Amino acid sequence: MTSWLEDQLKDTLTADAERIRPETLRPAARALPARRLALAVPLAAALVVVVIGAVAAMVAGTGGAPTAPATHALTGPRFLLMASADGVTVHDAGTGKVTSRLGLPPTPEGSFQEPGGYLLAGAGDGETFYIAQSVQSRETQVSSTRFHRARVDGQGRPAELVHDVIPKVLGTTASSLAVTGDGTRLSYSLDGEVCGKGKTLRFCPGAQLTVVDLPTGTTRTWTTNVAGQIESLSWAADRRTLGLVVGSEARVLDTAASGTTLAASRVVAPGQEVTASTINPDGRSMLIGHSRLSDGRRPHRYTVDEYSVTDGRKIRTLLSRDHEGESIARWNLIRYDGTGRHLLLAGNFHPLSRVDEGRVTSLVHPGSPDPELLGSRPVIEAAW
Repeated sequence: MTSWLEDQLKDTLTADAERIRPETLRPAARALPARRLALAVPLAAALVVVVIGAVAAMVAGTGGAPTAPATHALTGPRFLLMASADGVTVHDAGTGKVTSRLGLPPTPEGSFQEPGGYLLAGAGDGETFYIAQSVQSRETQVSSTRFHRARVDGQGRPAELVHDVIPKVLGTTASSLAVTGDGTRLSYSLDGEVCGKGKTLRFCPGAQLTVVDLPTGTTRTWTTNVAGQIESLSWAADRRTLGLVVGSEARVLDTAASGTTLAASRVVAPGQEVTASTINPDGRSMLIGHSRLSDGRRPHRYTVDEYSVTDGRKIRTLLSRDHEGESIARWNLIRYDGTGRHLLLAGNFHPLSRVDEGRVTSLVHPGSPDPELLGSRPVIEAAW
């Protein structure tokens, strides 16, 4: 057994052992969800289950992202959207194969597609999606973003494509997009800007978050003095709790509470260097993607950890990957489906994958490395 594998097993055993207390044990005959199965038997048997599962996952991981056997029937959303510089395509959520392409408006004359170009959000059912399309005027350097809604049929073909579901937004580039499971509330964020020099340096404005009530068209905006981005927007099923990442911190915002700035939001797991996150639809937990550095800029491991939204307590490590090299490995995308039982994730060194009850299935691999990004691969944008 390699030292790497030993480290993985130690981490897994330690995390699960910490969760096992006398009051958490249940009679073995009682049916429990698979995620808590190890707590339904005596401690020794639970640790055996953990060891076997960890060995299987880690051995599969030595050859890249573990892929589910072809005989394993995947449930959950049937389709997902993916975006690239070439446009937006519909994919089979079980195999990653393209089923159709969306006919979105071309880039207007005198403008160019923003880096990233498209943002995607889904209702979590694999059928209803929203697309934010950002372009910038070559003359004014002002960005504009249009919002579209798409629905796909049972064959993964467009059944509906509605343009400009809300008015076009002018300003800086849109950086994240999310929609509630019932499709009634849309949230998006705009990048901040830094203006002036020296003593006149200021934010004008900082990054902004807007929530739109789609049936009525009413909007509400929260501001921040951060000149970067508000990323990883994700809704809980209550349609009021919004997860986000700002300033390398995972936060939750009660969109029904008073306040006009993101100071009203609450940090989950403070002090963590977060690259992506998503809130569970039940609103009780959040998945947070970390890059853990070992020496200088070289990362040792990048993980997806689950935290309690209520008290910031770490519940478990869902996924852990090692990375060698000069570039920093990070998670770019973590998204639940509407039930919270299926997960999409991708990183700059990790293919677009889905996670179903602990089983990781690779769907689409990122393109060739970009030399200007120290070997990193293009960011994958996807939603279901």
